[in-house]
Amino acid sequence: MNCLLCGSIFQSPPTWRKLILYEIEATSCIRCLSKFEKADARFDLSDFEGTPYEGALNSVTALYSYTEAMKSYLHQYKFLQDVALANVFAEEIRLLFEKREGIVVPIPMHPDKLLTRTFAQVDELLKSAGVRFQHLLAKTETAEQGKKSKKERLEASPLFKVTGKVEAKTYILFDDIYTTGTTMHHAAKVLKEAGADRVEAITLIKG
Repeated sequence: MNCLLCGSIFQSPPTWRKLILYEIEATSCIRCLSKFEKADARFDLSDFEGTPYEGALNSVTALYSYTEAMKSYLHQYKFLQDVALANVFAEEIRLLFEKREGIVVPIPMHPDKLLTRTFAQVDELLKSAGVRFQHLLAKTETAEQGKKSKKERLEASPLFKVTGKVEAKTYILFDDIYTTGTTMHHAAKVLKEAGADRVEAITLIKG
């Protein structure tokens, strides 16, 4: 098959896991995948201490760092609308969620942005990995949080509203990238206010 990233022909090597367990077939060659770096497991949440968002998130996990290779991938996927690239990290995402228990909730796009982008990139990442999810949030703000100052981000009105039933269970938020953390904390806060017992966050990229 052809690598989704460079277009070269490659063959996915056979493994015992493929024979006895479910595994998503690789869609990119080893040379391309080796350019992506695993993310540091540590997350600094001190910006939210002493704010209404302190303790909103119980944990944060990211798969990859925001390197030049990842920057190029994200640009091609999101802004050039190459939806097929949702499959590149499907197996890694599947394995990560396989180890977690909770209701998966993707971070939604604002309806206006969805019209421009033409597809929900976060949903497609989960679909490619075969991860079941529920839409429980709606985006109410269109402004990019990364362009705001720390003070502006912390004082911003809620970015989301709850659109479905939330129970006293664990919820796992999923987004493509974690940068300032504002988006995840806003989403976690409204879920907990609606009744969630615990809110975790998983992203493909740590910015």
